[in-house]
Amino acid sequence: MRILQVIASLAPRYGGPSVACPALARALARCGAAVTVFTTNVEGSTKCNLPLRTPQEHDGVHYEYFDGWTWPAEYKFSPALARALFHRVAAFDVVHIYSMYIFSATAAAWACRRHGVPYLLQPHGTLDPYLRRRHALRKRVYERLIEYRNFRHAAAVLFNTPEELDLAEAWLRRIVGSAEGPERAVVPVGVEEHWFAPAHPAVCASLLARYPELAGKQWVVFFGRLSFKKGLDVLARAFTEVVRRNPQAHLVLAGPDTEGLGAKLRAWLREAQVLENASFVGVLNEQQSRALLGGSAVFVLPSYSENFGQAVAEAMACGLPVVISDRVNLCAAVARAGAGLVVPCEAAATAAAIEQILRQPAQGRAMGERGRRLVAEQFTWRTVAGQMLELYQRVALRAGRVRAGVSCAGREPDCRL
Repeated sequence: MRILQVIASLAPRYGGPSVACPALARALARCGAAVTVFTTNVEGSTKCNLPLRTPQEHDGVHYEYFDGWTWPAEYKFSPALARALFHRVAAFDVVHIYSMYIFSATAAAWACRRHGVPYLLQPHGTLDPYLRRRHALRKRVYERLIEYRNFRHAAAVLFNTPEELDLAEAWLRRIVGSAEGPERAVVPVGVEEHWFAPAHPAVCASLLARYPELAGKQWVVFFGRLSFKKGLDVLARAFTEVVRRNPQAHLVLAGPDTEGLGAKLRAWLREAQVLENASFVGVLNEQQSRALLGGSAVFVLPSYSENFGQAVAEAMACGLPVVISDRVNLCAAVARAGAGLVVPCEAAATAAAIEQILRQPAQGRAMGERGRRLVAEQFTWRTVAGQMLELYQRVALRAGRVRAGVSCAGREPDCRL
């Protein structure tokens, strides 16, 4: 099966889709699919130093990078990408388009319609009413001009959790109707195998040497982009309550500051007189990330909106108990597994949950083990790749792009990570 994935940028600063897309592509390639990724060289207000017009092969995946720029802000405009899509999209059986309200998705959907290629759209939480209220007028205009048509002609719309689908369903029904239009599919995000492995002791020692203030403390870790939607204002207020009752608690914030929120967060903590109990460690590599999560007492994500919560799944793979808001769409799975505590998106409830785990480390370890088991059973890329291949196969068969009876490579015994 020939699969094209289209994403605006693979720069790690964008988190979520930019991490999941290449991981899924690698897993699909290991299952025997022919996977190509079209993307741009955009990274914020600058450009990545990437080979343009020269296809790259990594881990069995074919990558092509096209020149682009952020005009308007964050739109990642790329005429070169649009031309390539128009001239070459017909060579693929199915196209997987990441995100919406963005040029790459608009160009890909248009090219697919022109050439009769089935495509699936993955909105990545952007249809959550909380996020749709942000820049609402701009989004409504873009929807009427472009997105309505994109969704009405899509073969499928992909969600990462049933909760994400539920939040989007009212919008979808209004646009495409309740009994017609694209298939609504739910497939989770996967977790790489390395998150299950302990970090090297030398890396753990290096982390402590770099941040000596962490020694002897109970680490409360936030792992992800410093973004408005992550509920960092809630976390600041909650941690203030925690540290006043437990001076051994220490907040560790790891991840890129793509929105300039770090300065605000520092100001909030300074005003509460707990800044000395917090460390901003920035972007960590794979080994450092595992060392941080492996040495932490609890992972916290009090998001206002989260279509899945990939960092939550990674923390659970490391055996870490989690405290998450009920707006993180992975919350139902976490609650059912007993892998952590799910609380309202408010400071008092978040603080109480953190304190409960810090006071009862044995309970926290038991939660961590259950979370690790949950991820191993449901959220590995091997499992996810099999589900995605079945979805691609359904979409392609309906459009007559592949023969009936072609086996799903994701179920073959040699599909392994």
